Amino acid sequence: MRIERRHQRQEHLTDERAALEAMTTSVIRQGPVCAPNCERATCQSCSRACPYIPQMLSSDPNTHPLEPKIAPLAFEIKKLGVFWPCWSCEGHNDQHNNLLKTPAVWFYASSVIHLRVLGESIADMSYENRLSKPWQLRLCFSDSDNLSTTFSLEPVLNGPEATLCALQSDIARIAEEIETRVMRKVECMKGIV
Repeated sequence: MRIERRHQRQEHLTDERAALEAMTTSVIRQGPVCAPNCERATCQSCSRACPYIPQMLSSDPNTHPLEPKIAPLAFEIKKLGVFWPCWSCEGHNDQHNNLLKTPAVWFYASSVIHLRVLGESIADMSYENRLSKPWQLRLCFSDSDNLSTTFSLEPVLNGPEATLCALQSDIARIAEEIETRVMRKVECMKGIV
């Protein structure tokens, strides 16, 4: 069976163009990324290597700072300017050194096209064997009293067993490459709409 493409109204295409443009023109990409009042953030020093990210990105920095190995990825996702991280985990092993919790960053998004760009960029990394496991975007929900939908960037754990060390290496690689890949994908999609 073949299904015809959905006919898009001009307003919809205009909305998609605007959403793509928002990714390339986001002010947050220039910094400060974590918080507008970060005194340590200047255009020269605001980066995923900043040791203050775990506290600055957290809404409860003293009790619940971000874990240090996932903080750079949460930073880079927020730096894209169209996603708002709300929860993260760097992954954990159990007492027998087996994977207990997988790494993930949960975030809010306001546009499906932004999710598509991010998802395709992550998928490209998997296709190019840049990651130990494929990673995916997953639809989630946050709290039962919160109607806002969240999404998760996390590894797909099928096939051979994943190690925490390998998944944390993936975190670092995604954080390093995601902005460049997303911006390249945005430019390609701008040619479509």
